[in-house]
Amino acid sequence: MGTGTAVADGDKITSAKMNLKLEVVDTANITDLAVTAAKLAAGAVETAKLADAGVTPPKTKTKTAVALADADATLTAAQMIDSGIFTITPTIARTLTTDTAANLVAAMSGYQVGTWFDIIIVCLAAFTVTLAGGTGVTITGNAAMNNSSGTWRARIDSASAVTLYRM
Repeated sequence: MGTGTAVADGDKITSAKMNLKLEVVDTANITDLAVTAAKLAAGAVETAKLADAGVTPPKTKTKTAVALADADATLTAAQMIDSGIFTITPTIARTLTTDTAANLVAAMSGYQVGTWFDIIIVCLAAFTVTLAGGTGVTITGNAAMNNSSGTWRARIDSASAVTLYRM
């Protein structure tokens, strides 16, 4: 092996002579690389690091449509996140209000700013159904449907703010 000095030049390292030592890593002693709930709870794995890593995404949940009554209604956080599809057959104009941002965030276990989910509202009659935001929820784009459907992407902006974007 040679010996010498390395010279730093900004982010580049140049060397006329470098001290090199190659070692083989013995993988026989590496036995437990799994990320488990116990490790997460113990703080052994940082969730911030998991978001940037190549982690296998969770299986997609099965979702059922929620048939709403012909009335103004508040969509609960559980309905919005776990079901995500709403149908309504209004006989007059109706308003559907989202749950609060705080409730939506609380229902998203392990959320990070930027986490999102979609909701779909299907209006099955020629009367206007308008989506309104609960406390801390901002609706961006056309909030009204009339004998049509609308899809919104709900993005968590902070622990107390959620924005729904019409798609």
